Amino acid sequence: MRSIEFRRISTKPAERETSLQFLIDGVSFLELVREAELPGALAEPAPLLAGDYAPSTRLSVEHLLGGAPDRVPHGVEDDEHLLLGCTCGIDDCWALVAKIATSEDTVTWSGLRNTYRDWDYGRIGDLTFSRRQYEKALDTAFGVA
Repeated sequence: MRSIEFRRISTKPAERETSLQFLIDGVSFLELVREAELPGALAEPAPLLAGDYAPSTRLSVEHLLGGAPDRVPHGVEDDEHLLLGCTCGIDDCWALVAKIATSEDTVTWSGLRNTYRDWDYGRIGDLTFSRRQYEKALDTAFGVA
């Protein structure tokens, strides 16, 4: 099982806006995505597109637990949830989505995909977390704990 940390980072300090950064086993999720996307981006050739996302703002605990999505970018299936949006701030422009499934003991992100590119995320695979650790990380990030 993997570990996850949700870290709030300031994006617009004057407006007190924050984004949510994900760390998987202590490594930036964005970096894992960049590494997975690079072969596809190089084949296009568009290497600068690999990992070209911004940590999302306005994602709720419910969204991150697979509940009703907070935001639904163009091209997203009913069971997919936004994880990362475009650097321009418009999710319909470019988004990374996944299915989020919960059980009594686990939370799993599966089916990672970019809404506009058919890239292979096999090197990341499904990410399964202890539900207890996942919820504790959410509580910490959202100021519950």
